[in-house]
Amino acid sequence: MNALANAFAVPRFDSQSFDSSGSQAMGRNSAWTMLELLPQAVLVLARDRTVLVRNQRTQRLLQDQCLQIADGRLITLGQLGTLQIAQMLRNADASGGCDCGIWFEKSLSTGWLRALATPFPESPGDGLHGSQGAVLLVIQIDQPALAQCARIDVLAQTCHLSPTERHVLMLLADGMTVELAARHLCLQLSTLRSHVRNLLGKTQAPSLMQLLRWTGSASTQPH
Repeated sequence: MNALANAFAVPRFDSQSFDSSGSQAMGRNSAWTMLELLPQAVLVLARDRTVLVRNQRTQRLLQDQCLQIADGRLITLGQLGTLQIAQMLRNADASGGCDCGIWFEKSLSTGWLRALATPFPESPGDGLHGSQGAVLLVIQIDQPALAQCARIDVLAQTCHLSPTERHVLMLLADGMTVELAARHLCLQLSTLRSHVRNLLGKTQAPSLMQLLRWTGSASTQPH
């Protein structure tokens, strides 16, 4: 990895950051520090799927069998096989970048993948100028619980939900029935139903089912 690290003297991933000034040592350190600090898994691939760079987040996916590398090349990534990965690399070249949804069978988790053509050299001997560069893959794993909480917070703020109404919505979005939510909050069933009516009125949702569909599930797996 030290040899690879010495090969990439780039402070950022955008093309404007590449120049021939004397700040390459600083760029080398900052680029690798940034890779390790990113919350996403990141790989840099040559056009033949050879893995040039990967950060620790990617290593965790590798350990969890969410992706496979053989003979130094990426052969699977989620549901994507070699042919789909090769097509994504070509698409990134043609359009400058492309996205696709991704899922992992073992954990039943989902996410998205972004492929970006970059000026990274494909091999340690390549210069920064005149090289075809490589493709940067950024893998973002969905976090349904955070997304659900954010959506409920949006409703609470914009629709002026009371703290109790927000709590009721959270319980129902988490899969509780109206009856269970009433028992959980030590409320009469009629009181809980009144809160539900208020929720529908304030959010202008046509039904409780539609409201809960909008908030989404907090689980990465089906209930």
